[in-house]
Amino acid sequence: MIEKIIGRVIPLKIKKQLINFKILALEYGQYETIKNWDCIDKNNNKIPWYTYPTIEYLNNIDFSQKTIFEYGSGNSSTFWSKKAKNIVSIEHDKEWYEKVSKNLKENQILLYKKNDTEYENSIAIFDKKFDVIIIDGIRRVECSKIIEQYLNKESDEGYMVILDNSDWYKETSKYLREKLDLIEVDFHGFGPINDYTWTTSIFLSRNFNFKPIDNTQPNFSIAADKQNGE
Repeated sequence: MIEKIIGRVIPLKIKKQLINFKILALEYGQYETIKNWDCIDKNNNKIPWYTYPTIEYLNNIDFSQKTIFEYGSGNSSTFWSKKAKNIVSIEHDKEWYEKVSKNLKENQILLYKKNDTEYENSIAIFDKKFDVIIIDGIRRVECSKIIEQYLNKESDEGYMVILDNSDWYKETSKYLREKLDLIEVDFHGFGPINDYTWTTSIFLSRNFNFKPIDNTQPNFSIAADKQNGE
């Protein structure tokens, strides 16, 4: 089967490949992220350096009353500040810390901590429990070993841990899954900037019950076929 495009005859299978390229490059906005080395979506909104399937899942969840703790900082911090009640981020790179700190919102706290035990132990400063803890900076193994006592286990809706590049940290994933007894959901795929696929894993407590936005889940993905369904 063939179709005619701009005066040329192009096989349907080639057309499908071009459409898929367009979806990733333009609809997900990956082309601009590579061009500018910046994690943004097609509307120039800042997004985390997670896989696109992870971001789409998170965009479906209501975090408006949730507290977030993030090892690492950047566009993800802005992304979470727009979604959550408040967010604390920890950064070890002084130059990057100074750049990120210029655009903080009222519900954000950003701390600079050195690349040593001070980094992972910074979570203890706040003497509180968090609904979501994100491990996406340095010392990920050490960070994973200290977070258990700072997860909001009193919440009726449970809690969440996010580990980016989890395919590089299989033992850390195993620790979260087995020692903390969390349910692991792996989101493989492309994401901003990179020319390869990777894995962002979300770990859920056994009683996890964060509500979806507008009580609808799942939503259509960015390039979904919306013609069929209920």
